[in-house]
Amino acid sequence: MFSNKNHVFLRPASSSIAVVLTAAFLAALLSGCYFFPKEEEVLAPPIKVPDEISYNTVEVKRGTIENVVRCTGTFVSVSQKDLYFEKGDRLKEIYVNQGDKVKKGELLAELDTESMATDIQLEEIALKRAQIMYEDAKTRYEIEGGSRKELDLAELDLESEQIKLDRLKAELQRSKLVSPIDGVVVYVSNTKQGEYVNAYQTIVRVADPDKVQLMYSDDKVSSFKLGMKATVQINDKEYEAEVVMTPTEAPADADAQTKNSVQLKITGLDQKVKLGQTAAIILTLEKKENVIVIPKNLITNFGGRRFVHVLNNGVREERDIEVGIQSSTDVEVVKGLKEGELLISD
Repeated sequence: MFSNKNHVFLRPASSSIAVVLTAAFLAALLSGCYFFPKEEEVLAPPIKVPDEISYNTVEVKRGTIENVVRCTGTFVSVSQKDLYFEKGDRLKEIYVNQGDKVKKGELLAELDTESMATDIQLEEIALKRAQIMYEDAKTRYEIEGGSRKELDLAELDLESEQIKLDRLKAELQRSKLVSPIDGVVVYVSNTKQGEYVNAYQTIVRVADPDKVQLMYSDDKVSSFKLGMKATVQINDKEYEAEVVMTPTEAPADADAQTKNSVQLKITGLDQKVKLGQTAAIILTLEKKENVIVIPKNLITNFGGRRFVHVLNNGVREERDIEVGIQSSTDVEVVKGLKEGELLISD
């Protein structure tokens, strides 16, 4: 026989603990932000006000501009003689040096003429013999009634020997160079004693120191034109001068230096100048007054443009320009700028 019993079931204590812990974990999770320090508010950076830009400027003004050639000339003689031998031979001696003063007729140089001197002595003997033969034939003809033909032949022999002697003496003289004027030696060949000298080779050049002109020969020769006026400064004094010769007008037989130089004639020269003395030459090619002139260093050339920097209402801007006359430091502006505008110089 079975009997019915009522059973009571009790929940284990461990289940209740788990519920409590889960609730605590969730509460902690939901309020976790309180476990960290409060984040500080990020502030915006301060706004920096840029410094005011300042420029160095140059005011555009009107003025005078010149395109001037400045160079140095040297005083040379316009009356000088080149001395040379008409035949080639060995040089015996040159008796002068550059800068020596010489007199007209003074011996300056000569060729070796030792063999020629012997020829002259022999010809002088031959001439004396011909003279004796002529005198003998003449006596026989006039006194003894000798042959006229014999006299004529003796006379011809005498003339022939005289011509030979004169020719040798002339040749001897041409082997000596003598000064044709009173002057100064301005050139001497560097040919040494015993060396061969070519015919018509200049050995010595003599110049008249009292007939001088100013000569310039350098890279600016092409700027000079015949008749142009110039200013010449000599010992701090200025004179007017005129271009009287350029390479175009140089004589065909002039030396190489003369053919590549210009000469200026000075008006009213009242002081003594020496050969080789220098003087400043100022040649004005162009000149304009009351035009816009700016310093050349303010112009920029780039990519085929020519421009300047202008300060316009406080703003820097580029301005294309056209230029005219240019000097070594300044430029004429014919288009692009007005008087009173400001150019930035830095």
